[in-house]
Amino acid sequence: MAQATDYSLANQSGSAFRTELNSILGAIQTLNSGSSAPSNLVAHMVFLDTSTTPATLKIRNAANDGFITLGTASTNFGLVSASGATFTGDITLNARSDVRFADADSSNYVALQAPATVSSNVTFTLPAADGTANQALKTDASGNLGFASFLLATETTNGQVVTGGVRGAITTLTDASTIAVDMDDNNNFQVTLAGNRTLGNPTNVVEGQTGFIEVIQDGTGSRTLSYGSNYRFVGGSAPTLTTTASAKDVLAYAVLSDEKIMITAHLDVKAAS
Repeated sequence: MAQATDYSLANQSGSAFRTELNSILGAIQTLNSGSSAPSNLVAHMVFLDTSTTPATLKIRNAANDGFITLGTASTNFGLVSASGATFTGDITLNARSDVRFADADSSNYVALQAPATVSSNVTFTLPAADGTANQALKTDASGNLGFASFLLATETTNGQVVTGGVRGAITTLTDASTIAVDMDDNNNFQVTLAGNRTLGNPTNVVEGQTGFIEVIQDGTGSRTLSYGSNYRFVGGSAPTLTTTASAKDVLAYAVLSDEKIMITAHLDVKAAS
């Protein structure tokens, strides 16, 4: 320990004076080092706490009621160098602070930040290797990211070649007196009739969309289906549904324009007898 009892040099004999002065100089030279704080504390006193490894450099605050930690007695006081550093623990940026990647002349940057509200902690684990050209990042729903190929939402320069199956889910429509169809929801739909119904003109219609609507009779049967004005039929005749209880008819459709949806009916679809 290199700490002085006090820093006041009292009148005393020459040898005692020299001993106390050397003690004070030794404390100054060693930054009052010791495993506990000096007993004669004053504001702005520097103290090297040797109870830690490496030792911790501290300075007494202006109110003289506590120490402020400056850092450890190691390179850069154990602090991160502005020219680069290696972190061995987690880094937290509070209040949506950015991680910013500056361009070549540091005039502009690309930043990453958290959303405004996070309901629970989320960790994304990056893939271990790069993907192939035109692949995109995907998640496995557990935070593990990887690369996968996707069809483009739109393609204006050339066609897409699909080597595997392309499958569309079937959206269940809400049974009502007028059945609403939103073509943004899906290509394929299903509805069970619990009464005489009208298939309403669909919304979000885009020319070229195709799919089917499976129409199922409920356990009672004898339900009829009328059609909105935008539907078109071969020969101009709307199909008459199979009215047997639990019967299934399939209406294949193709959108010709915003107000022209061609319907082809496949009636009483069931296993061969």
